Amino acid sequence: MNDLMSAPLSLVAMPQALASVVVLLLTLAVGCQFLPVNRDKTSMITPAMRMASIREFGPRGREADAAEQARICEQLAQQIRTEPDPIVRKTIQETIAEFNTPLAGAVLLAGLNDEDMEVRMTCCRLLGRRGDQNAIGPLTKLVSSDPELDVQLAAVDALGEMKTPAAIQGLAVALKDRDPAMQFAGVESMKKVSGEDLGNDVEAWRQYADNALSNAQSNTAIAAQPADAVVK
Repeated sequence: MNDLMSAPLSLVAMPQALASVVVLLLTLAVGCQFLPVNRDKTSMITPAMRMASIREFGPRGREADAAEQARICEQLAQQIRTEPDPIVRKTIQETIAEFNTPLAGAVLLAGLNDEDMEVRMTCCRLLGRRGDQNAIGPLTKLVSSDPELDVQLAAVDALGEMKTPAAIQGLAVALKDRDPAMQFAGVESMKKVSGEDLGNDVEAWRQYADNALSNAQSNTAIAAQPADAVVK
């Protein structure tokens, strides 16, 4: 009788044990999908996260002393050298432009040679806003040689913000360009630089630029002569 009574219990217990094993195996299989993968930690930091971290330097820098500003600029300069994402590089340029340090200016100037046109345009705008006289030569080069029209226009606008006769050389290039957009940008910037208003007559502005450059060259030649030669 005992054997008969125990037999059904064994038959019932066997499927339950087997089911428990199956459930355990399925749990382990599914759980493996959520185990951490051995990846490079930097790959988990998204561009958005990097940009948010970079922007935090702006408010901190405005309240920092000269030594701290220099340290922040050095950190940003190091980061932009290895940053592959152009949007993040643009954010770095916008942030470092808030610092009035020599390194900040150098990073912005280097950005004029960035492979991404949006970064180059951003650096043009920021340099124009800063009025950095060291940027006049590089901006003039962009006006005549950059392959993208939008970058050329940004450089012309930046030269107009300099408000110095030294910018006329680059603007003269824009005035002589065949593209009406370049001519218009050149005229608008010439108005800011010269303080004159010759209307929208491109030819009149070309003549004005040529005369200004000719006078500048003459003054430079006179200044280079010995004092006794100038008196004679």
